[in-house]
Amino acid sequence: FKRLRQDKKKHMVNKGTISEIRTLTKKVRTLISEKNAEAGEKVLRQLESKLGKAVKTNTMKKNSVSRKMSRLRKQLDQTKAAK
Repeated sequence: FKRLRQDKKKHMVNKGTISEIRTLTKKVRTLISEKNAEAGEKVLRQLESKLGKAVKTNTMKKNSVSRKMSRLRKQLDQTKAAK
């Protein structure tokens, strides 16, 4: 029974973390589509920090986080180069 209580708490924490990551990802994508590279850079740094912590706590898998960061970084760099 104790394990179920612990799992429930952990699930809520993980759910909150993933929700924050999704929100930041959406912000970065909208800033990239608006060609706002400076603001996108700041939000992307926050997102990379959150993603790193999610990997460290085993909330998300390392390779999927790496892929997500790489793709967003590439899109942001293309936006910067277009200016």
